[in-house]
Amino acid sequence: MFTFIDRLTVTGDVAEFERVIAEISRHMATQPGFRSHRFYQSQRDPKVYVEIAEWQSAEHHRQATATDGFRRPLQTVIQHAEVDFAPYTLRAQHSAPAGATR
Repeated sequence: MFTFIDRLTVTGDVAEFERVIAEISRHMATQPGFRSHRFYQSQRDPKVYVEIAEWQSAEHHRQATATDGFRRPLQTVIQHAEVDFAPYTLRAQHSAPAGATR
């Protein structure tokens, strides 16, 4: 699995930023190798967002980001936010035991 985690700080129009992120997300969800996408907004600073995208492989992600459906709207995102794109490698994972409640 290939995981991409992005930190985005909105510097422009928040509504336009969120609209374009949703457009990109819909497009990416149709691409081969797509696994999942989660989009978070900071409760401490509402202009800060984090998105986590999981792909079957780095090659699938590279192919998807080479499409016009990604590149064209990405230009709008960059106009409205400072973006830190980065791939990550899972180092540890922990889950509650099945059936556990707290």
